[in-house]
Amino acid sequence: MINVKKSQVFIELDIANWDNTEFGSTLYEMCETNKEYENDLVEVHQVVFLGKRKSQDHYLIILNITQDINNLGKPVENSYR
Repeated sequence: MINVKKSQVFIELDIANWDNTEFGSTLYEMCETNKEYENDLVEVHQVVFLGKRKSQDHYLIILNITQDINNLGKPVENSYR
């Protein structure tokens, strides 16, 4: 029997300069930094544009995290936590 834990993470993102931003790489980095264990599956669920604030584009990034409790793998060393 598979024992799965699912959760969501909400991250606010402000982008001041699109010329210096690789949005795909930023989303990938967000997924990687939200892994707790090596077998975690972290996916972008939704990117919501919340509008402009102080000449910056403001977004809400929603990530889905799925963990197989029976097969977590090794803990991920993450310097962002």
